[in-house]
Amino acid sequence: MSMKRMRSFRSVRVPSSFPIWPPGMERVWIVSFSRTWRSPPSIMWSSFCNARWRPRPRIASGWTHPVAVIAMNCGIRHRHRPGTHHRARNRPSTTRRGNLRRPMSCWHQRMTESQSGVSPRVLNAGHLVLVCLLALGVSAGAEQVEFSFKSSYDGSEQLAFALVPEALTAQDKRPLLVLAHHAWGSRHSQAYYYDEIEKRGWLLVVPELHGRHSDGRFSMAALEAQHDLIDAIQYMEAHYPVDSSRVYLAGRSMGGMLSAVTAAKYPGRFAAVVSGQGIYDVEAWQKRSAPTALSAKTLQLRTRVDSLLSVELGGTFSPSTNYTYRRQSAVMYAPNFQYVPTIFWHGTLDEIVPPEQTESLVAAIRQYDRFQPDPHWLQGAPHLPINFPASWVLDQLQHHQRVGLDGQAERFYPRLHLVTDEAKRILWLTIEPVEGEGMAEVEVSLAADKLDVRARDTRSLTVHLDRIPERVRFSHYSIEAGRQVRVSIVSGDSEIFTITTDRAQGRLSQIWPDE
Repeated sequence: MSMKRMRSFRSVRVPSSFPIWPPGMERVWIVSFSRTWRSPPSIMWSSFCNARWRPRPRIASGWTHPVAVIAMNCGIRHRHRPGTHHRARNRPSTTRRGNLRRPMSCWHQRMTESQSGVSPRVLNAGHLVLVCLLALGVSAGAEQVEFSFKSSYDGSEQLAFALVPEALTAQDKRPLLVLAHHAWGSRHSQAYYYDEIEKRGWLLVVPELHGRHSDGRFSMAALEAQHDLIDAIQYMEAHYPVDSSRVYLAGRSMGGMLSAVTAAKYPGRFAAVVSGQGIYDVEAWQKRSAPTALSAKTLQLRTRVDSLLSVELGGTFSPSTNYTYRRQSAVMYAPNFQYVPTIFWHGTLDEIVPPEQTESLVAAIRQYDRFQPDPHWLQGAPHLPINFPASWVLDQLQHHQRVGLDGQAERFYPRLHLVTDEAKRILWLTIEPVEGEGMAEVEVSLAADKLDVRARDTRSLTVHLDRIPERVRFSHYSIEAGRQVRVSIVSGDSEIFTITTDRAQGRLSQIWPDE
């Protein structure tokens, strides 16, 4: 593992009370002076949430101010000649870094030093004036950290970005937010969260996702990307004082798709999850009918997403890709959501991912959990991150805490109904699916002095006594499965009972012999 710390410094922050911000959209729109001296000042509206068309500076104070985006990327490099007018260049220069003039302002230089791979630009005087006008509030920065970790899935070296509050001590436990980035995104594409994270004193980690057939920009809900999220959490817990009872997960679009699947497969890992605008049933999404009157740009984007999704999933939906489509669809894990609080949101005019995707997943979850909350709908909203800003997401998460009774570190559920596509420990069970393309489904309950097991497409099932409160005792068992399944009961590393059968009943006197 390697880690690179970035120098902290102070930067511009515009308070939400600044009069040009529309309600609920603070720090989104900016005013830029024209760079052409003969033309009048022009107003340029730009959302820093979606400004992915060029590299953004990473400011260690916690978020990328939109003024910094323009100041870094829109500088003038030409020289004024007598008798000619200044001509603005609307695109970043493609001139090699070595031929660019060095930045003239200390403020600009300090920013560019923290941004690897971004060529410095010379600041325009109009932008410097604008920065001064907008510098109504200044705050000390949180520390930016970039680190690498080894993937627990394929052993590859992966990168991640973290935001860490200053002056943390080992006893100062903080909540951790894990963000799954969107398609065409990266570990640096969640800058609009930085300000809220800094204000609340949370830890933040954004791993660079990767898939099986594509890089992290189009990894969808691949197993590799799922492990990236879990591995990033483990790194943060090993190096920073993380409050393990307040680990949260959030994402939108492709990140929403991934966060929903990961939450369902690791329900004991997260205190709560916020998922927005995700593809939750991949087969239904690919077979969807296109709405009428789509703009050419929207239709082009949908076609592009279709092709990229097919690359990661191994092709369009067919019998050969059915298993891959199922295992990356959150709707297939609907029973698992009753064990992790999950908040869904969607815009009603989303033409990229139809709102029916969220509607159908919530309906599937309610077959197992009637208390699943309604999705948060934003009337007339398209497929944009600004629909629900970072402050709203953190507000939904902050009151959830993963705690248990009787001194247990986590919640205990006496009845578990779980689905998984890979061997893993979930709460007090370890489940291993059959070899091949099986998705194991188990229903296990501890009630009336009996361990009751129902299993399908399951190779083995292990019950962990050390994850069950001492007050819960059972002396009988009942097993029913469609095939031979190995059922074991263990305490720590000691195996107490094991049986391989497809149907059996019996007594478990050896577990508590003194009773």
